Amino acid sequence: MTLQQLRICVVGAGIAGLACALAAAGQGHAVQLVDEAALPRQLPASIDVVPGMLRDLAALGVADDCVRAGFAYHGIEVIDRQGRRLFELPTERLAGPRLPAAVGIAHGDLHALLAQAAVRCGAELLRGQRVDAIEAVGDRARVVLGGERRLEADIVLLATGARSPLRAAIFPAARPVAPLGQAWHYALVQRPPRLDRPLVAMGGPGHRAIVLPVQHGTAGIAVTEPTPLQGELPAPTQLRRALQAFAPPVAALAAHLRDDTPVATRPVLSGVLDSPWHSGPVLAVGDGAHALPPHFGQAAAQSVEDARVLADLLATATERDALFRAFEQRRSARARQVHEMASTAAHWDLRPDGTADLGQLMQRLMRTLAQPA
Repeated sequence: MTLQQLRICVVGAGIAGLACALAAAGQGHAVQLVDEAALPRQLPASIDVVPGMLRDLAALGVADDCVRAGFAYHGIEVIDRQGRRLFELPTERLAGPRLPAAVGIAHGDLHALLAQAAVRCGAELLRGQRVDAIEAVGDRARVVLGGERRLEADIVLLATGARSPLRAAIFPAARPVAPLGQAWHYALVQRPPRLDRPLVAMGGPGHRAIVLPVQHGTAGIAVTEPTPLQGELPAPTQLRRALQAFAPPVAALAAHLRDDTPVATRPVLSGVLDSPWHSGPVLAVGDGAHALPPHFGQAAAQSVEDARVLADLLATATERDALFRAFEQRRSARARQVHEMASTAAHWDLRPDGTADLGQLMQRLMRTLAQPA
């Protein structure tokens, strides 16, 4: 199949799906983005648009929108349980001199700006549509929606996540992703006046907190614990108690959590899809290809990197299977490297190691990601 104007169906409207829809539509292809949810997802969470991710968003044409909607920052501060500064890490300006090094942004704001950009480029968003099956018909695909509607496509980008039944059906031999026995809890609170960059706070064994400015009046908090919040108390009450175990700059945020503050909890999943990442006309992207712990902001960053690489290949490739092979060649080794480093940090959270050096690991990651995939 030659790649002229393709019909591309993207299944799943998370960050990976939205970014890939934007990438494909931006290259002039006919894109339909299908998502089961009737409304855009609005998690009470923040996203750390780290330097490499901002560079890729710039390549997709949405970095300026991201900067306007979020909170630009330079550098990361890490403190211990007593509030003493352990170290600071610089953040390199990978997106060029005109843009900041990195940006904190609310989860819903990033989703909205990616969706708006995709639609401006001509993508059609089909929300409230469940995909029951993806069938190969010759060298093309038929996407079967609930209610017996069918979509025909030359390429299907599967962005439904690591535990999706569709992923299991299309890649039946794939090993299931592994839960790491760790959960992250997210909320949005009032930004402390002096918080102008991410603050990483170390807690007791298995506990870490990250405070990220996302707007001038808002910050995102993320707290990791070895097991999900449990018990009969409401999630905000439990999260307040968890925060109080950290140093004063983080513990003080507990006062900003009201009884009705939304809190999102997500288990940490880990695993990279074995080769190949494609089956017939279907290519796995995002968490379905590489389920990464959220450490260092790489779960979102690697999904956007998928989209930027896809845009590059759609602009130059002449045949679909060659595009799929080139995509995996550029993404697989990179994703495995990042997965190894993020998983190492997650395991250190769970089982603290006296030889662990978080600063050194973060610097190694920065060196790995300094050049585009």
